[in-house]
Amino acid sequence: MIVVALVVTGGSYLSRGGEDTKSTTLEQNLTSPARLAEINGYILSMSGNEITVANEMGVKEISDEERARRQKLTQEERQALKAQESANRSKENVTLTIPVGVTIVKGSGDASGTNLKAAMSEIVKGGYISIWKNGTEVEFVKLKGTSTQ
Repeated sequence: MIVVALVVTGGSYLSRGGEDTKSTTLEQNLTSPARLAEINGYILSMSGNEITVANEMGVKEISDEERARRQKLTQEERQALKAQESANRSKENVTLTIPVGVTIVKGSGDASGTNLKAAMSEIVKGGYISIWKNGTEVEFVKLKGTSTQ
């Protein structure tokens, strides 16, 4: 009887430890990878978790000064700037599957640059998206120009 009680207690402890680790991992995953996203563009279509994106060719990293300037813009001004930049780039349609459980975030909409957790249901046709891949696997998704309300 004592052995059973220790096993149950140990199992409960391990389970709690797993939940704490998972919670910490989710918080850490709200930060975009340090490299540029492999796919950037407007969503052309979505069916289930399969999407087609007009991937913009030639997207380059912006300087820290330009990033600071853009953070001072309103969300509407940033969206207009993104649309203008997108119109000037060549595009290639890319179809891929967003796996269940992949981290999806959206910007907070303010100048802080903070990411908020987002849901698959917030990925909609016409929205701008950045997707980071590790080989052929999607590892991180960021929705841009998405309302936080």
